[in-house]
Amino acid sequence: MDILSHASPTAAPQYDETESELARLRAQVASLQSERAALWWDINHDDLTGLGNRRLLVNAGPSLLSSTGRCAVVVLDLNGFKPVNDQYGHAVGDDVLRTVARRLSRCLGDELVVRLSGDEFAAILTESSMPGHGSDWSSRVGALAAAIAEPMVIDGHQLRVTASIGVATTSGGDHVTVAELLRRADLAMYRAKADRYCSNVVWD
Repeated sequence: MDILSHASPTAAPQYDETESELARLRAQVASLQSERAALWWDINHDDLTGLGNRRLLVNAGPSLLSSTGRCAVVVLDLNGFKPVNDQYGHAVGDDVLRTVARRLSRCLGDELVVRLSGDEFAAILTESSMPGHGSDWSSRVGALAAAIAEPMVIDGHQLRVTASIGVATTSGGDHVTVAELLRRADLAMYRAKADRYCSNVVWD
């Protein structure tokens, strides 16, 4: 009885101190993990739109290409965006970019969508991500162009922008790099930009 009565008062504080230290370490680890996740997000995402950026496309693109069958890289540039900036100011222009970003995300679902720079965006479309569409890239890109072209009301102004779109496809077995697909899609986009009657150009 004397042994137990002498042991218990000292054991309890030691146990409490150990638990307290473990709790402190867990909180520290959780804080570091949160900071790491926030840093990763900042590095790989666009501040204005919340979309991924070019860095994310370059880093995540290769694994997407290797893990899927057929896919397409899409590059698009907005038509009519500069006049909006010039006439209504950059704040309205920023809202236009955010609206386009939301429409891209809504239209493409879980696909990787990024803002490359300015009013230029890109995406990687995979064959299996949209049931019912399969590898019919033209219908998917057409739906994307139509979504962007819908009128938008910003700061009391009804505005409308369209997109020149370039598409580069891969069969999944030709081992084309993300950089090369971006180059092809970019060239196709400029071809679309040069022809005002063409909504998108597919690079074969």
